[in-house]
Amino acid sequence: MEHVGRRRLAILSMVGATSLWLCLGYGTWLMNGCRAWLPYISDFDLYEPGDTIFTVGTFVSGFLVFWIVMELHVMNMNHISAGNHGNMWHGLNHLAVFPGLIGAFSCIRIGTVPWDTDGPMHGHYAMDIFYNGVYWCLLVTLVSARIWWNFPSFKRILWMRLGAAVSAAVGLFKMITTQISVWGDDFDWDAYNASASDMLAFCTEALEPAINTGAAWEYVLVAGILGTILSFLPEVSFGTPEPPPENEE
Repeated sequence: MEHVGRRRLAILSMVGATSLWLCLGYGTWLMNGCRAWLPYISDFDLYEPGDTIFTVGTFVSGFLVFWIVMELHVMNMNHISAGNHGNMWHGLNHLAVFPGLIGAFSCIRIGTVPWDTDGPMHGHYAMDIFYNGVYWCLLVTLVSARIWWNFPSFKRILWMRLGAAVSAAVGLFKMITTQISVWGDDFDWDAYNASASDMLAFCTEALEPAINTGAAWEYVLVAGILGTILSFLPEVSFGTPEPPPENEE
């Protein structure tokens, strides 16, 4: 069916394109002579060719997120209606759209504001992406659990999806708490922003080890979001579920 192919393409495009530009960004980071230990993803935006890769990559990923969010919303809406699961689940499914779209818009915009030139706005877009991405993962996982919970053959996928969504939430929490321990009220933001002007000094020396730890958790967060999206790949090929009458609400 046409919608199956379209949804599979949306999922594979989103996960594939995002993974590709992240790997390319990290590859150029190493090619520039920077340290191998994980930088923040936004650090790719500081120097060419990573700057271009980050800007184009986030722009493309943002539009693909729009596509994914709407495709999965429609799919879940059809499943909820077919299973007669009630208005509450329709409401949760609709609610998941808003954080998804906000995150997508912020992903498109973040590539235009490197953190060394406009740190507050860059941070605002980054937090919109991450917080709303986690909200979306948890909401769609909850909705899909209601749709498929009475199907034993599907529970393994649900547990994998839950694991990915929880990983995203844990990654966000650990990244934020690590950042708070470093970027406190007495942190010299002007000096930190200015340090990026010397590429080799900035990207080869760990100014604060905890910053690198926070960056590692950022990759856990992003992997959790991508894993949640990828877990829908087998689901889009299934027909509309029709639970037995005793399982209906």
